[in-house]
Formats: sequence, structure tokens, C-alpha cells
Amino acid sequence: MTDRQFERRITLIQQGDKQGLKEIYEEYGKTIYQCVYQILRSSHDAEDVTSEFFLKLWRIADTYCFGGKHKRWLVTIARNMALDYLKKQSREQLSLNADTEEGAPAEPADSISTEETVTGNMAVAEALEKLEESEREIVNMHILAELTFREIAAILGKPLGTVTWKYRNAVSKLQKFVGEAQSV
Repeated sequence: MTDRQFERRITLIQQGDKQGLKEIYEEYGKTIYQCVYQILRSSHDAEDVTSEFFLKLWRIADTYCFGGKHKRWLVTIARNMALDYLKKQSREQLSLNADTEEGAPAEPADSISTEETVTGNMAVAEALEKLEESEREIVNMHILAELTFREIAAILGKPLGTVTWKYRNAVSKLQKFVGEAQSV
């Protein structure tokens, strides 16, 4: 979807037309989910935050600056929502741990198997898991969200050179890991 097409959909949303939101969801629903999932590492939580994202988009459509980069705007909002969700979960977990009786085991955290990753490719999913979190985030933003390195650098608040260096290192690691997995 081009910036101009996106702006037409945002205008529809601003006018209270749900068709604009539906079309943005159809175009970017998977991208937003993947962005959120890479941070939360839980399909259930990622689905919840993705749903909240589109509800929030409906409410904040009038804050969009026309002439801007819409993908960057969307991914920034999604990323911030996922990070806020993690912070909230951490506070709740700390509160839960404080309330837990001495010596009583805490409930186990949800475990997500590699099979549940969005890619569906075991070798690639396992390789992605071996990347550092920052590398994985950059790879996903560049490949899945189709953001430029400059946009990723702005979103993450990192120098452009750092982002491109981490991306190249991550791709090199992925090629190595996938090659090893396929030779087994």
C-alpha cells in the first residue's frame, strides 16, 4: 500500500468509515502481528496486542501526519504497544511474586514452541531464535515490515551504521544456521 493509498484509508477512518480500517487491517494485520510477536514471543499475547493496535488506530487516526511514512508510523506504534505490554506484564509478575507465599512455586510462564512461529519454516525459525534479540528485531523490521534501514534506525534510536552492521551479521548467522540445519 502506498502512502497515498494509506492516507485515503486514514481519511475514511477519520470520517468514521470502518472500511478504511478494514483495508488497513487486511494489508498490515500480519505485519503488525509479526512485529509484536517478535517482542512478546507469545502468540496469544501478540494476538491481543495486535487487536488492541487496530482499536487504537481507530481512535488515533486523526493524529497521523499526512505526507509521512505510514509503515514507520504503524510499526512504531505497534512496537511501543508491545514494549508497554511487556512492562505491564513485568510489573504484574513482580506483584504476583511478592504475593506468592514463601517457598511456593510460581506458575510456569507460557512456553512457545518454534513450530508456532509465523514463518512456519523450522530451520529458519530455529535460526532466528539463535539471533540476539536486537538482530532478530532488525531482520524482522527489514524483511517482514519492509522498512528501510534508515527507518529502522529512527524507530530504534540507533545509528544507521549500527543497524546495517547488525543486519548483515544477522543474515550471515542465519545463512550459517540454516545451512547447518539442512545438512543434518
